[in-house]
Amino acid sequence: MTNNIDTVIFDLDGTLVDSQPAALGATIEALSRFGVQVTAAELREVFGGGARKLLHHFLDRDLGSDQAGQLLEDAVQLRSSLQLDLTSEVVLLSGVKELLALLQDGKYRLAVATMSTRVVVDSVLGYHSINAYFDAILTVDDVTQGKPDPEILTKTVDRLGGQVNRTVYVGDSSHDMEAAVQLGMPFLLVDSGIYIRGAAREKLHAAAEQNGFPIVGLDELSDIGEIVQR
Repeated sequence: MTNNIDTVIFDLDGTLVDSQPAALGATIEALSRFGVQVTAAELREVFGGGARKLLHHFLDRDLGSDQAGQLLEDAVQLRSSLQLDLTSEVVLLSGVKELLALLQDGKYRLAVATMSTRVVVDSVLGYHSINAYFDAILTVDDVTQGKPDPEILTKTVDRLGGQVNRTVYVGDSSHDMEAAVQLGMPFLLVDSGIYIRGAAREKLHAAAEQNGFPIVGLDELSDIGEIVQR
């Protein structure tokens, strides 16, 4: 981590909030209405990169590519609607408001860059009254390529008028880390264990250590402020 960071970009799911009941529940229900049965464990194995990528994976697996293509947009809209109904089940992680207030007081530019849809993100941030902390909020609706493609990070930095080498991306997944690495952007891993578990979590933790990226646990989010400042 360089000592001239002036911009902090956050992933959302698994980083600032535990959205698992809403995100996984809505996905399971949406797919079931198209005759596709999945488990939470199966979803976690491929979670990340946005709803279209996630839903297409399982529609294609069970129904074939032709039907998957025909049903995808309906499935995306249905999942989004179901997830909105579950906004109250999304939990803000402990220490997040304090962290955002600290960084804001320190005059850092703050942003969210997530593969969740705009309507869901706005609902979650508004429900927890943290939307005002962010100078920019970019979602899967703002890009053509999902993470690990770094498009969303590039657009977020541009939106903020910042510089890649003075920005840190805070995320919880390999997709987050790969996107930052492709840009040469500093990265900080939130090892929350919410979505990434088991062997995948161990592999992610090891990769972060190999790259020299800071790592904080679920009960250490307040440390992010100190890490960024130093």
